[in-house]
Amino acid sequence: MHLHYECCKRSRAKKAFLLLKSIILMQKKNFKLLVLPSVGNISQIIKKFPYAIELTEGKFKDLEIAFQEKGVTITHKGVDLKEFSFVWLSSSWLSRDLAYAVKLYLKNSKIPYTYVEKGTSKVTDHMLFALNDIKTPDTLFFGHKEICKNLKQIKKVCGYPLVIKDTKGSRGAYSILVANDKELIEKLGELPKHKKYLFQRFVPNDYDWGVLVANGKVVSGEKSYPCLGEFRNNTCNGAKEVFVDPANIPIEIKKIALKTSNVLGLSWSRSDIIIDKNTQLPYLMEINRLPGITPKSSEAEGVFKFLSSQIECFVK
Repeated sequence: MHLHYECCKRSRAKKAFLLLKSIILMQKKNFKLLVLPSVGNISQIIKKFPYAIELTEGKFKDLEIAFQEKGVTITHKGVDLKEFSFVWLSSSWLSRDLAYAVKLYLKNSKIPYTYVEKGTSKVTDHMLFALNDIKTPDTLFFGHKEICKNLKQIKKVCGYPLVIKDTKGSRGAYSILVANDKELIEKLGELPKHKKYLFQRFVPNDYDWGVLVANGKVVSGEKSYPCLGEFRNNTCNGAKEVFVDPANIPIEIKKIALKTSNVLGLSWSRSDIIIDKNTQLPYLMEINRLPGITPKSSEAEGVFKFLSSQIECFVK
């Protein structure tokens, strides 16, 4: 009995010593905590901890996400999220995609964080593209709508001309080409204020590729040529489609489409890949989960192959 008591006593002493050691180490480390978004009375709660914590009360509107050839960065009021020791991350319905994009960044940077549910948009897609070395045009996202205060940063990252895109848009809806600061401010005033937007460097081009991938295989490909005076290569905006036999799609283009589909875990998708007419370099523009299908084309045949593979085991 006495021996058991002495063992318990030593065990408690050891735990106390380890706790004290961790506190000292933590104090030396200058533990930096980001609460994103901040919760009520968090500063009072932090005072309960027996060690020093440098607290940052975060807001999604203070985030800036830059996707560039040199890599991706997320900053909060100018501070890279990699600088924090831990991030308490949470979200509402409206910010789920931003929280998930932050989670992907933190995970890749090996910064500890709390669990957050998956939410998707063009922001999260671009994050996955950047983290998997899939080249896209230089792109910038701000969590707030005070764009006028960030014209210098927009110009630095994207340059002009640039394209404004709805983060959850499709088929070119709410996509606008602008040539300068003045036009940017004017055009933004015409767009719905409840939406969020990406700013992306415009890539001069004669056409883009639309590559359909089903079950990990390229099943259709097309070149889309924009109509006169239109910068969007969407068929719904008047673009001309020229279908190409999958065997004749350049290998590099097929690799981008297959990698993109695999990174996002999609069994069915179409990747839009643009070719810079000055450099001939390809850039992934976006991936469509619900692409339009042209009748009597290789796209229609691709749909048939995909659907039949999905339902054949259920057909008696």
